[in-house]
Amino acid sequence: MHPLPEKPAWLNRVSILGVGLLGGSVGMSLRRSGVHVVGYSRRESSCRAAVDAGAVDEGYTDIEAACRGSDVVVIASPVDKIAQLASQAGESLARHALITDVGSTKARIVAEVESISPAASRQFIAAHPIAGSEKTGVENASETLLDGKAVILTPRDDAPNELIDRAKAFWLQTGSQLVSMTPAEHDERLATVSHVPHLVSSLLASLPDDESMPLVGSGWKDMTRVASGDPLMWAAICQHNREAILSQIDRMADELLSLREKLACDDPASLMQWLEDAKARKDATL
Repeated sequence: MHPLPEKPAWLNRVSILGVGLLGGSVGMSLRRSGVHVVGYSRRESSCRAAVDAGAVDEGYTDIEAACRGSDVVVIASPVDKIAQLASQAGESLARHALITDVGSTKARIVAEVESISPAASRQFIAAHPIAGSEKTGVENASETLLDGKAVILTPRDDAPNELIDRAKAFWLQTGSQLVSMTPAEHDERLATVSHVPHLVSSLLASLPDDESMPLVGSGWKDMTRVASGDPLMWAAICQHNREAILSQIDRMADELLSLREKLACDDPASLMQWLEDAKARKDATL
């Protein structure tokens, strides 16, 4: 198990709104330290599944009941639902409580929370754990999913230091490592390393015709793994981060044209150098 810091004295009860793969993994990671974790889902069956999986200690179908008395609320819903849930959670929390999230986009979420509920915004520190899977559901959650993984914090410019410190202490308790940046910087970078790669994976999955599909091998399967992600969730991410994604698609189109020219000009030395550079970049991450 990843070594965890000593649990802060103030961190005793956490509510997770949306106990799926990521929300469930956050809950499991916190329960290792003795934190009491409460889950919220609209359906009673989902609450029972979260309890049975060991992701939460108890579950509620009422947000107010789920959030009442909690030190931290983690919103683990699709990105287009986070701001509204943050507003609802804020109505049931003490003023010192922290609201955070796991959304894959940040700038629009931060702006929407401020617009919908300035009060909740004063308690909100946006976050994005760089952990997950193409699989969904609490049945795929793991207490070690966040161990050693980066969690990006994107606090508002006017966020009080005390609240930021609470967010840092909270996320460290999940076994993660912290990175801080602005919401806009986050969205630009994630478009490059996550959002466009997902779309490219989906494009590759749709490219072969029916006659070619029986011939696909491990390379195609590796390249298209993330295309199995939830289309509803990814459609919302693309809408939230449209401009940054479009910018990266334009950049990729230019790079693809450059690669085409290398092939069309029959320049094996240039192609070999390009492949070697790409391999070195990939190998450096291993």
